[in-house]
Amino acid sequence: MAGEQKFIRESTNRILIKEFLIKKVEGAGFGGMTIQRTPMGTRINIVVERPGMVIGKGGSKIKEITAEIKDKFNVDNPQIEIQEAGSKALLNAQIMAEKLAEALERGWHFRRAGHSTVRRIMSAGARGCQIVIAGKLTGARHRTEKFTEGHIKYCGETAKEVMDRGFAEAKLKAGVLGIKVGIMKPDVKLPDEITLKISDEEKEKYTETKKIEKIKEKTKTDIKKLIDIPGIGPSIVKKFEKAGIKSLEEVYEMDVKELSLIKGIGGKTAENIIKKLGKLLEEVS
Repeated sequence: MAGEQKFIRESTNRILIKEFLIKKVEGAGFGGMTIQRTPMGTRINIVVERPGMVIGKGGSKIKEITAEIKDKFNVDNPQIEIQEAGSKALLNAQIMAEKLAEALERGWHFRRAGHSTVRRIMSAGARGCQIVIAGKLTGARHRTEKFTEGHIKYCGETAKEVMDRGFAEAKLKAGVLGIKVGIMKPDVKLPDEITLKISDEEKEKYTETKKIEKIKEKTKTDIKKLIDIPGIGPSIVKKFEKAGIKSLEEVYEMDVKELSLIKGIGGKTAENIIKKLGKLLEEVS
């Protein structure tokens, strides 16, 4: 039981540290954190969009944050490392949630801000994105607006693995708006995505069949050669082309009844083609 209590205490502490850091580095674009225990102490890795705002002049702010984490949360020798989000900022759900909150606080209409944020996330390469804005959006009553694009997973172990989620608050005159952002990472592999492995023998067979098909296509005689048969003009050739017949070999495989069913080809014309097509193919080959 003591081990379970320790696990719960550490998990609670981790959540409290995260909430403390979100408030402390507000405006710097907080994108998440990881805590790792080492023999030298506790390493806290923070992902931010603007590292300079977290470090402060001469490292004053980072020293202050380190001291507060040590005193408030009883963390053994905390060592804070700052990691810049850089080009990955658009695929970080927490950063995008805070950006959206800032846009709403600046006076952007919630629909314009929501659609704009979704477009930016999807253009960065995300497989899917969903933004949920809840609060007093247009009137006195609370309501929820959703902006969704691409592929989204909502629940289960798959959602935990492939979805990055972030939360922020926009403080407006009408009240506080809650913002949730969910992003499906671009490089994830879903359970239903299957890759078939083909053996070398099967690959060889496949390439051979493709080669044979190409040779057959090359040896086919163009349907336009049909005008060499007396009584067959370009208008008849066009009717064959409209029917999707592109070679003399295809015509040779058909009988009189099948040919006469083609629009514009009568029974007499069909019989004439069948009688003289064999000789024509022999001359061409």
